[in-house]
Amino acid sequence: MSEPIIRELKKEDIWNGFLKSLDSLKPASNIEKSKAESIFEKININPDHIIAVAELDGKIVGSTTLIIESKFIHDGGLVGHIEDVVVNKEFQGQKIGEKIMIYLIEIAKKRGCYKTILNCTEDVKPFYEKLGFKQVANELRFDNI
Repeated sequence: MSEPIIRELKKEDIWNGFLKSLDSLKPASNIEKSKAESIFEKININPDHIIAVAELDGKIVGSTTLIIESKFIHDGGLVGHIEDVVVNKEFQGQKIGEKIMIYLIEIAKKRGCYKTILNCTEDVKPFYEKLGFKQVANELRFDNI
């Protein structure tokens, strides 16, 4: 098997496995084409919203999002927020998620983020700890819907 190519999301990736891989988190591949393309355009014009994908043999098999937040504190510092870490179930266990994470952590460092944070469930915590993440606080959540 070949090595995955880790790169930023392109519009044509939406229908080439990207949404299908997101289905491993929540159903996404049933979204209307026009809506998906509109979301892509909105994300694509924001340089602080980066979606990295893993391409394997011409198909997208995983992705992760990095959102960079500008702060007033830390002298206008930047914080990276990792979201939606996913690898298509058929390709899990091949270190693809790790490669995507390392790619985005490097982008956050190059962009000058003083920290990169994420929320996760207890069962996947060891995956992130292996990458150098440490538990610092507890997440509290308010669901608006």
